Amino acid sequence: MPVKKIPEDIVVRDKCSVTVEKSLTKNLGNYESARISVAVTLPANPTSAEISSVKTTIEVADEIVTKELELQVRELLDDK
Repeated sequence: MPVKKIPEDIVVRDKCSVTVEKSLTKNLGNYESARISVAVTLPANPTSAEISSVKTTIEVADEIVTKELELQVRELLDDK
């Protein structure tokens, strides 16, 4: 039975993805530290539109997370 050959660009786009994650822990002194992590998963050979969308999404997510973190830190310090 012959094997059906699927065009390589379809195989790569539909089956492969790459995830890159980086994190940093910064010592703030007085036994405190802050950790920042960023991860992105993209299909192999992402389009310009996908890359642009990821960059926009990171900016939106950063704003949401920063505001929530500030709120939770304020609540934590108010409880002391």
